[in-house]
Amino acid sequence: MSPDAASSAYICSVCGERAEAAMTAECNWCDARFHLNQRNDVESKDCGQVWVDEQYLALQFACNSCLAGTDRDPATAEMPSAPAPTARPRSPSPERARRYKRRA
Repeated sequence: MSPDAASSAYICSVCGERAEAAMTAECNWCDARFHLNQRNDVESKDCGQVWVDEQYLALQFACNSCLAGTDRDPATAEMPSAPAPTARPRSPSPERARRYKRRA
């Protein structure tokens, strides 16, 4: 095996089998490589999913190991490492000096 061929192969984090680099993806949650068929004309194994994140208009990749930990649809699931947005109540602030003059 040539050095280039050895560097283009990965071990799938889900099933533990060898996977070619072109047929893998990196999980956005755990950063591990997994089998993902990115072509319709080739039969291959899928050990994860990919979907379009409607909020960020970006592709999200997730392995089946990370998806097994979520009970929701992956398209609507929050990334576990992302903190949930919280709304801070606005406290009434004291009157501040203006940086500009108010027009009459």
